[in-house]
Amino acid sequence: MDTLDNPQVVDPKTVSPWPISMRYGVIAAVILIIFGLVMYLTGLSDPATSGQTSNWIGNIVNFGVMIGAAIMAVRKHRDEELGGFVSFGRAFSTSFLVNLVVTVISAIWVFAFFSYIAPEMLDAILEQSKTQMIEDRGMSEEQAEESMGMVGWMFSPGFFAISASFMMLLMGVIISLIIAAVMKKEAPQAPAL
Repeated sequence: MDTLDNPQVVDPKTVSPWPISMRYGVIAAVILIIFGLVMYLTGLSDPATSGQTSNWIGNIVNFGVMIGAAIMAVRKHRDEELGGFVSFGRAFSTSFLVNLVVTVISAIWVFAFFSYIAPEMLDAILEQSKTQMIEDRGMSEEQAEESMGMVGWMFSPGFFAISASFMMLLMGVIISLIIAAVMKKEAPQAPAL
């Protein structure tokens, strides 16, 4: 019987966080892809100009979606699958798995986007970087060309996907630590007899 002094505690080993994390991770990734496509198709986002206000808004929305999906997954896992209790470790792993799913899907999307949908955007980013070298660092055209030749491999769809994944995973760890610290709710210990 479930009472205040003897709550029905679900053994976390019997419930996997993977299904709920996968569900919310896929939902968040689809939302982020649609949002990114809308921003691109409407011209509101231009990766070549990093200081644009719409780019900052896009980043805030991206993190908001990731945080929201992770919170909803941990809450649902805690309240519906674990009887209202979740340890810090389980909350962290659930949140991190959501972010991992989002990261993997997003990396595939970034690679496909820069390879097939908007390959010209990489050229625009490369040109913008070269212009900044000339204007901000006082390089000559030849020096900027030489520098771009050395780092040209960094302007490939694969590198963009890998670097975006690294940043998303790093943010995912930070987000997951915060969410786990806030949402943990340890099961009460049985009184010692």
